[in-house]
Amino acid sequence: MEFSGCFNDESLGPTVEGCRGDFDFTIKFEKIFFMLLPSTLFIAMGLPRLVYLIRQPVIVDSGGSSRLLQAAKLIALSVYSIIQLALLVLGIVKSNKFVAFFISSSAVTVASAFFMIALSYLEHFRSPRPAIILNAYLFITILLDIAQTRTLWLASASFDEITYSRLFTTAVVVKTLLIILESQQKTRWLRWDTKEHSPEETSGLYSLGAFAWLNKLFLMGYKRTLTLDDLYPLDQAMASNILHTKFANFILKGPRNRKNGLAMSTAKALAIPLLLPVGPRIALSAFQFCQPFLINSITSYLQIPPEQSSRNDGYGLIGAAALIYTGIAISGAIYWYLQERAVYMVRGLLAGAVYRKTLEAKLSAADDSAALTLMSADVERIIQGLLNIHELWADMIEVALASWLLSRQIGASFVAPLIVVGCCVVLTAFLTRFAGPRQKTWMERIQKRVGLTSNVIGEMKHFKIAGLVGPVEEAIQQMRVDELKAGARFRMILTWSIIIGYTPMCISPVVTFAFAARTLNTTTIFTSMSYLLLLSNPLAILFQMVPGFNAALTCLTRIQMFLESDSRADFRKSEFMRSKERMVTDHSTAVHPASAMSISRGNFGWEEDKLALQDINLDIPASQLTIVVGPIASGKSTLCKVILGEAPFAQGEVTMGLGWLSGKVGFCDQTPYLSNTTIRQNIVGFSAFDEERYHEVLEASMLLQDLAVLPSGDLTNVGSKGLTLSGGQKSRVCIARALYLDSRFLVFDDIFSGLDADTEEQVFRAVFSPTGLLRRRNATAVLCTHSVKHLPSADHIVALGSDGRIVEQGPFLELLTNDSGYVYSLGVKESSSEKSDDDITLASSNSPIIPQKRLAVVEAETAALTPKEEPERALGDSTVFRHYFARVNMWITMAMIICSIGWGFFNNFNVIWLKFWSQDVESANPGHSTPFYLGLYAFFQITSLICLFVDCLAVLVATTRIAGARIHKEALATVINAPLRFFTTTDTGVVTNHFSQDMTLIDGSLPMSFLNTSVIIATCIGVAAVIATSSQFLIITYPFLAALLWGIQKFYLRTSRQIRLLDLEAKSPLYAHFIDTIKGLATFRAFGWAEDGIALNNSFLDTSQRPAYLLAMIQRWLGFTLQLVVAGLAVVFVTLATQLRSNSAFTGASLITLMSFGDQLTLLVQQYTLLETSIGAVSRLKNFSEKVESENLAEEDVVPPREWPLKGGIEIHGVSASYGSVKKDGASGDLNDCSSDDRSAHLAIKEMTLSIAPGEKVAICGSSGSGKSSTVLLLLKLLDPLASTAQNITIDSTPLHKIDRQALRQRIIAIPQDPVFLPDGTSFQANLDPFTASTSAECRAVLETVGIWPVIADRGGLAAGLASDTLSAGQKQLFCLARAVLRARIRARERVAMFGESVAPSGILILDEVSSSVDQDTDRAMQAIIRAEFEGYTIVMVSHRLEMVMEFDTMVVMDKGEIIKTGPPKELLKWEEGRFRKLY
Repeated sequence: MEFSGCFNDESLGPTVEGCRGDFDFTIKFEKIFFMLLPSTLFIAMGLPRLVYLIRQPVIVDSGGSSRLLQAAKLIALSVYSIIQLALLVLGIVKSNKFVAFFISSSAVTVASAFFMIALSYLEHFRSPRPAIILNAYLFITILLDIAQTRTLWLASASFDEITYSRLFTTAVVVKTLLIILESQQKTRWLRWDTKEHSPEETSGLYSLGAFAWLNKLFLMGYKRTLTLDDLYPLDQAMASNILHTKFANFILKGPRNRKNGLAMSTAKALAIPLLLPVGPRIALSAFQFCQPFLINSITSYLQIPPEQSSRNDGYGLIGAAALIYTGIAISGAIYWYLQERAVYMVRGLLAGAVYRKTLEAKLSAADDSAALTLMSADVERIIQGLLNIHELWADMIEVALASWLLSRQIGASFVAPLIVVGCCVVLTAFLTRFAGPRQKTWMERIQKRVGLTSNVIGEMKHFKIAGLVGPVEEAIQQMRVDELKAGARFRMILTWSIIIGYTPMCISPVVTFAFAARTLNTTTIFTSMSYLLLLSNPLAILFQMVPGFNAALTCLTRIQMFLESDSRADFRKSEFMRSKERMVTDHSTAVHPASAMSISRGNFGWEEDKLALQDINLDIPASQLTIVVGPIASGKSTLCKVILGEAPFAQGEVTMGLGWLSGKVGFCDQTPYLSNTTIRQNIVGFSAFDEERYHEVLEASMLLQDLAVLPSGDLTNVGSKGLTLSGGQKSRVCIARALYLDSRFLVFDDIFSGLDADTEEQVFRAVFSPTGLLRRRNATAVLCTHSVKHLPSADHIVALGSDGRIVEQGPFLELLTNDSGYVYSLGVKESSSEKSDDDITLASSNSPIIPQKRLAVVEAETAALTPKEEPERALGDSTVFRHYFARVNMWITMAMIICSIGWGFFNNFNVIWLKFWSQDVESANPGHSTPFYLGLYAFFQITSLICLFVDCLAVLVATTRIAGARIHKEALATVINAPLRFFTTTDTGVVTNHFSQDMTLIDGSLPMSFLNTSVIIATCIGVAAVIATSSQFLIITYPFLAALLWGIQKFYLRTSRQIRLLDLEAKSPLYAHFIDTIKGLATFRAFGWAEDGIALNNSFLDTSQRPAYLLAMIQRWLGFTLQLVVAGLAVVFVTLATQLRSNSAFTGASLITLMSFGDQLTLLVQQYTLLETSIGAVSRLKNFSEKVESENLAEEDVVPPREWPLKGGIEIHGVSASYGSVKKDGASGDLNDCSSDDRSAHLAIKEMTLSIAPGEKVAICGSSGSGKSSTVLLLLKLLDPLASTAQNITIDSTPLHKIDRQALRQRIIAIPQDPVFLPDGTSFQANLDPFTASTSAECRAVLETVGIWPVIADRGGLAAGLASDTLSAGQKQLFCLARAVLRARIRARERVAMFGESVAPSGILILDEVSSSVDQDTDRAMQAIIRAEFEGYTIVMVSHRLEMVMEFDTMVVMDKGEIIKTGPPKELLKWEEGRFRKLY
């Protein structure tokens, strides 16, 4: 067998000469590259897969049709192997000229055939999907075999050669059958629940490459509104827990503080997914580089006279065009599928790692803004930056290859574009120096703003009470403006990077043609242009991705610093460990046998140089009650944290007793921590539900009666930070949670501060007394409190001094004998805490937990995962574009439009100009000189670059800053002006998502997508015009092409819009869980909830991954579909050009534009889709502003003067109020559907009538949930009365319902129960006087008045930044009192200036449990300050402390929202059966 009529068939060619129409490969080339090399690579890549499958279990049933399919595969493979063996024998026996190549290639092919049998068998039973490697080999080789079959038949002459060709053709047919068999899916035979697995997991190569597994999702999205349940489950290989298992092995082994250490560890953990795209990327480059050869061949073919050219050559060019452009589509689809999959693995890995580290962080470092920003904005930017990571090496190779090919075309002139490229590289390196720091600054400002916004949302009620929403709003908006300025500086780097990226594309042709002007002709010009495109396009991508890649590295470094920061070190050691140590050394202090914990020589603090506790030597007796007392800032809360092992700086020894091996502590923090779930879920937490134990803790915490009156009982949602509950109810829910935990060690930090005396006594008796729950459980309890009346009930008392040292400790009676001791000075008598059991009214054990009758329940919007059936989700909202651009200046919009059109025109007309130039060059009498054409060509290129630059400035810098600031301001105003019920029914994570994720989209994706969309639209119009110049018949296809594109985007957008919205919504519970974890970090760790929190976070993270990943996949489906459209257009174009003999210059120009047309079309629809989905963030904020009703009503048009109220009289007549939704007309929406009895039962205030004279001091008391705080909210218009009673409240004869709310809260001085502060870092003076109405001397004077000036001075004085966490709870309340005193003094100064010295001070002061967290001495000092500073004021105060209210004029006793008694406090104490007597 010779198989040759060509003299060069024995060479590598690759093309033949002098035979087969000069349109074929040489036989040697085919045998090496079409047979030998693919088979060798297949065996090499298949062996590791074979070993892997051997170790896997069988997951496919072996019976029925599964066995039939497997048998068919084996039969077909056996037949194929026999045919290959026969070909090998023929090659050995009959081949002469090519014996070495026939034998070697056939032998390797036979080996691969037998290898396929083993691999196919294992893949069938041990893999859920069709064999990927096997199918890839079969698909690639069948294309190569078709080419070989053509060669063999063309070269066959003898009988042996024809026989060989027949066998080879039969092998191709069998291989086609094998492809069909091996591509069959095995879903129906898998031994798993298919509902729990994505179709992606069972899809083969062809389904994955064509994204056919998404078809069902597209159909659902087209027909109806999607919900999260409609989306495919996440591929198990991408699950967060599996990713962390891979990652942990590398991150733990790697050295700390290594530059880019996290990037390297991530790369090692995900090495295989990150390397899989390499193969398809190489194939994509190969197909792309075939385009210049195709252009060269077509233009050369068209220059040959028709009578001298072969029609077969034209058909070959048509086939080549189909193969090249289809190959680009398929290889690109597989490449981007694998790349998107890899980057979303990175997302899941990093977000999970941030949460795990958060659980290990020190309390002092627990910053929700850091975790939130790292998990959201940083991770998203990492994804964007790493998405094109393979372009780094691929583009460099393409640039080198394009330069080499260009040098072959134009000689030494190829150096010219390289000089341009070198200049661009230098400029890019220069820009890179600034990109990282600017990106870091921008991210830090985002982090600060998001953290503050999240905190403000959670504390909005208290900010409104304090009248501080105005300064807080200004502070947040200023942070937003500063953030946008920092972002603009980074986007300026991005703008220059874009210009530098397009500079080679625009300038390189000019410089190149200037050097090579003498050798130019039509073929040279357009072939060179194709090489220049292949040179400049990768460079454009490369230069543009550098800032994003650097930004990704910066964000990875930020996450690395967070992950490598010092974790919380639990300094506690068990007695078991101490016993081991004592075997080595004898001087270690052992824990007392009867002690649950022992502290020896302990020094603890929150800052290294500032100790809160010093020289602590303490034994906490086991199974007994230890009470810790002391003045404010003495270290009581710090001692609680020491017991939990939470103090960041610790010295000495802390030893846990042997009886406490579980390590779980039932902990109740000073500030109640509640997540936005139901009361039951808050109490049970992650523990198993035990109905008996649950009822027991409800009874002990006195919650049964509260639950009986709540509309949904224990299924009532508590809202963000427990906003729907009173202060006392929040404390008691936390007590119940601690009691429910299966632990015999409990720590309670100031849990009685929000309880009235009666409820406090009941809870103490039920929980701590000798007959209480803890005693019955034989549990150890530590109680830190200011309520010293319970000291006689303590087994052990620890008294802390103001310097953080233990001043005395021991049993109560023993300490009482020390007449100079702290406990003795408190004046507590032995019998002071003793009441008869008859005086304590415990809730009946038969009280219902959930009432039988339920009213309309207001559920919290915790996740918003199930969307409403809104058509806009699928169809979009066109008004949102008008809404966005209405916030942009008109001249900026006009500049964007003009520059986009300019770019599209000049960027495409230069190709037409090249056509005129090339025709003139080849004409006998040129009409113009080369400098004429070159000069105008340079003008067009430079002008296009200038248009792009101005467009970037207008969109990325100007538009983003202006629109971003205005949209944020509107959204912030919506939150600030939202009614209180909004914060009780909406989770903090949902609102935070608007200010984090949505603002990130508005600042990042939205401007870039708009810029790209506008530029690409103009470009595509120009490209279509240029392509049409080659053939007027091609224009006929444009309407069909437009209709096809319209149908694709219509089909695509209906699904992509919905999934993008689901993506945004699915992140809300993830954010909320992050916030909850950080706010309750000490509780999480004390309760042993870390692993449960991780599991829940993994669930939320995987849920958020589903829509995000699917959105990326359907975008890649779009790219693949459009590339197929371009492949069809290319085939049509080449067919028309070769068969109708188009003008070669026009054809060359059209082919040049066609090279990038597919990418342009793909980018157009992708960017438009990204624009639609990104502007979904604007739509969400628009809907947010429209749907969240403002608390401000139209009739509230009275803005009192600054000196108001002049007297301070308050009149309330028959007013009722509810926390239900209130319509614009004031009607209570939720209560209208209820009966009159139900309506009365669920009113917060019922028929209240109260007259307060000017200057009168009124105290409101009552049990927890009686309506005390509701009365405060009513006076400050945070709680709206029913419409029928709204006009029945007046202040100084002014109807309250007509007064502007913001003005009201600024005129009335109010101090909320929970202290509030401006953002951390704001100066002490700004916190004290947020309206800047005082001098530094006045600020210092009020701080000295309340007694905390030494604390402030020690921290740097008034100008120093305030960090609220560095102040104790008591110091915070004193600071808030100082703020109120300063406001009173400013008010007095202004009144004197207006009315003269003779005017008496007056006004209204509202106090809500202002002394709940201070000791008795501080309480008395606060009383004296209030009496002195607010003399003449009308004072309305809620207090549980008898001493605080006894000096007041009037006492109002409330119960269940009603006033049951009023009168002087001393008279009410004489009321034997009265509620007031029981309360105190």
